[in-house]
Amino acid sequence: MAIHGKAGSVYLGANKVAEVVGWDLNLEAPAAETTNLDDAGWKSFIAGVKAWSGSLAANWKMTDTNGQLAIQAAILGGTTLNIEFRLDTVPHKYAGIVLPVTESIKLSVDAKVDVSFDFTGTADLQYTP
Repeated sequence: MAIHGKAGSVYLGANKVAEVVGWDLNLEAPAAETTNLDDAGWKSFIAGVKAWSGSLAANWKMTDTNGQLAIQAAILGGTTLNIEFRLDTVPHKYAGIVLPVTESIKLSVDAKVDVSFDFTGTADLQYTP
């Protein structure tokens, strides 16, 4: 059954990040090629090192001290955060430790101020169904 994104959210520990309008999560499991002359003309592979990353977009709200401001402080301080990317209120979620690496603020004379953050996972990612 499909679910709608309107119930999604992002949490830092027990604190919900304010005014999130969307998030992305990328899981990667690259393969290392092991092809050799015994493979009868077929390529062969083994599992490589897994990685994950993510991002979120929000309406800019730096009064969100336990959310947006905490992410900005982690970028400036080079520290990690415990994060949850929730798909709904059940919650079906992905959780792990991230190193925030990028903050982008977008301002235009005729629009609201937007902010986005990019994260790199620093350990395993856990899924709760």
